[in-house]
Amino acid sequence: MARLDAASKLRLVLVAAPAGSGKTTLLTQWFRNRRQRRTVAWLTLDGPVPSPQALATRLLASVAAAGVQPPSATGADGAVQTLQTLLAQRSGDLLIMIDDVQHAQDAPCLALLDTLLASCAPGVHWVLSGRCMPGLNLPTWRLRDQLEVLDGGDLAFDIGQVTQLGRKLVPEPLSREHAERLLEITQGWTAGVKLGLLVHGDHGDFDGGHVDIAAYLQREVLNEQDAALQEFLVSTSVVEVMTAELCDALLGRDGSQAVLEKLERSQLFVTAQDSHGLAFRYHPLFLGFLRSRLAADPARQRALHARASHWHAAQLRFAEALTHAFQSGEPAWCAELMERAAARWQQSGDIAEVVRWCERLPPQQLLARPALGVTFTTCLVLCRRFDEARAMLRHLAADPATHEGAPFGFHLRTLQQILQAMLGEHAALGVEMPAADESDGDAQLRGLQLVNRAYALFCAHRFDAAWRLAMRAREILQPITPYGEGYASSVLAMVERAKGDFGSAARRVETLWAGTRNGPRNAAWANAATALAVLRYETNRLAEARALCEELLPLVEAGGTYETLVAAARTLARVHAAEREPEAAMRLLDYLHGVLGGSHERRFAAQVGFDKVRLWLAQGEPVRARDCAAEFGIADATEWQAMRPYDEAWERRGMAQAALLSHAQRHDEARGVLQVLRGSAEAAGHVLRLHAIEAALASNLWETGARDEALQCLHTSLLRARGHAPSRSWFDDNPRFHEVLVAALQVPTMRRLMPEHVLRVFGAALGRSEPRPAHAVDALTARELEVLALLAQGLSNQQISARAQISMTTVKWHVKNIFAKLGVGTRVGALVRARALRLV
Repeated sequence: MARLDAASKLRLVLVAAPAGSGKTTLLTQWFRNRRQRRTVAWLTLDGPVPSPQALATRLLASVAAAGVQPPSATGADGAVQTLQTLLAQRSGDLLIMIDDVQHAQDAPCLALLDTLLASCAPGVHWVLSGRCMPGLNLPTWRLRDQLEVLDGGDLAFDIGQVTQLGRKLVPEPLSREHAERLLEITQGWTAGVKLGLLVHGDHGDFDGGHVDIAAYLQREVLNEQDAALQEFLVSTSVVEVMTAELCDALLGRDGSQAVLEKLERSQLFVTAQDSHGLAFRYHPLFLGFLRSRLAADPARQRALHARASHWHAAQLRFAEALTHAFQSGEPAWCAELMERAAARWQQSGDIAEVVRWCERLPPQQLLARPALGVTFTTCLVLCRRFDEARAMLRHLAADPATHEGAPFGFHLRTLQQILQAMLGEHAALGVEMPAADESDGDAQLRGLQLVNRAYALFCAHRFDAAWRLAMRAREILQPITPYGEGYASSVLAMVERAKGDFGSAARRVETLWAGTRNGPRNAAWANAATALAVLRYETNRLAEARALCEELLPLVEAGGTYETLVAAARTLARVHAAEREPEAAMRLLDYLHGVLGGSHERRFAAQVGFDKVRLWLAQGEPVRARDCAAEFGIADATEWQAMRPYDEAWERRGMAQAALLSHAQRHDEARGVLQVLRGSAEAAGHVLRLHAIEAALASNLWETGARDEALQCLHTSLLRARGHAPSRSWFDDNPRFHEVLVAALQVPTMRRLMPEHVLRVFGAALGRSEPRPAHAVDALTARELEVLALLAQGLSNQQISARAQISMTTVKWHVKNIFAKLGVGTRVGALVRARALRLV
């Protein structure tokens, strides 16, 4: 109402929205409220207008009914000239409202309206309402700032209006969840909301195929179109997003772009998905209605799905192609398409997609296509579904088709070795590569084999050999698969960190992230993001580490290696602990404990065990810490009385035991354990863990009063780190480590070993900076920045969902995170804060 009040002083207001949007109701209420103060002429066109003369005659009658009499009576032939003269000479205010203007869309009637708009006096204003945008000379009025347009989005209900209407129409209170669901289905369309509320009252289901909504759309929309357009609407409903080329392929003819543009102009429940008008989407209810009509002809429906599948496949859009293929009733095409898609997805790192779609194929089709079976098995391994991978390997090895044609024997042997590496059965792999003809097998699988052998050597602390194999793998995989190259780079970074080459590892991780950060959220992105999250945590950039891990975890939980899952969850748990959120940290560690319970990964289980013990001790719960240690087989210090070949699981458990002893003031025993661990890590050349042990040892010495020895221990670590120390974990694992470091800064020879840019990020811990402000901004993810930009444009959650092509639930989740990170509680507050920080 307020917008109409303001806009009615302009020359032209257009209200263009689909049937059932409440246009007439809105204008009627506004007309009744305003006609006491203004001279208002109302005309409803209840059918096609045969000629400009007929339109002029009806307009003159409406103007006369409003109290504005023409100079003299005139016949139909002179009605046009009389009306033009009357409006041009009008001295007072006059508002002319025409409802259902879509009935005056022929060229002569539109030409008359254009003439009247251009020639009428300044006090004459127009409101035109209809189901489509009239073909008038709108750019002229827009350039003169004399045009206001209200469309379906402006008339759409919001959540408050849905709830308010529910109180009138529904006897039972409407829950917010149901109101939000109804708003998502209807997108605020007035008729849809009302029908949905009535259905809610009857406890029925509601979608576009519901009998009431289908009857309304059939009568008010579909029956109003000619036969060709009806065929277009029903046939194209088989797809979610329409383009002209896709529609041409579905219908077997050209000209779809013009039809789509006409549908959008006609407000026929079609909206453009981009600013160029290349992609379009039906309203959810209208789409459901059209699909209910298409379902009445199953043969036609299957044929359209087949055409849509082949078109998407030609565009290499395999997910959409497979969606339609499985509904086309063509199993052979599904298997052929799956084989093509799986090979490409494995290369790009969309491992979970391969598994998801292969599971929809009958097992015999997987076995009948050995290449597909090998790809599926590889992805099962990478998703940690080891039992299913073993079963597939047995079936492939037993099936004669596997041994015909291509050299699949190499594939099966290689997959078995990859599986052993992923299970932690590193002793079974040996060190050297088996002899094999270079033509035997494919390069991608050879590269993955090398990467996994490198990873096995890394776990066995054979760092130089691991680095060489990972480099070979990267050279093989770089021109073939971004996922494989990223996997090899991640292993290289882990090896370099273990060897103490922190600068090289950091540069490698930053390069890897730069190449994947804007890519799809798949396994390749997860590998890079995990490596970066660990780096950000260790360099005390906790907000960035947290944002990365929060986006990572849902992805790696669905399918990822133990390495990425454990690293992401442990890093996020450590960030929670550092930010005084111990309950959230413990939930994550308990989750990991459960996931690792049935695995062979002793190393990861020991990492989780150490973190849990440290967290209980930090909360002042030594009894629970000891109980937790016992779950991980940590009973006393006898296991660490003498050096043994380095084993990370043994070392991590020893670190937990030392922490328990230190907390119990048994410092000498704790120091004995740490010195044994130090000698073992030093002998293995595991510099990364050696630094962690020496940070604990320095803290232990400091606590017992051996200050000089503590500083000497720290000095040794700083020399070895070559300007890349300290690390955040040194502080988190050792409560008094900051005291040792503060003292070290007073020693010039030690101070020179710690560059200013490294110390700057640890300033708060060292008493060198102001505490964090109450609402310091955490790093927003790329998707949150995108949503924030759309918020700044004034878009609703519903409009953001359509623009970003994400669900309403996801939009709300991102908005909630944005509010939390900006320290605000409203959209206005978020925009004020974002502009102050130059985020928008």
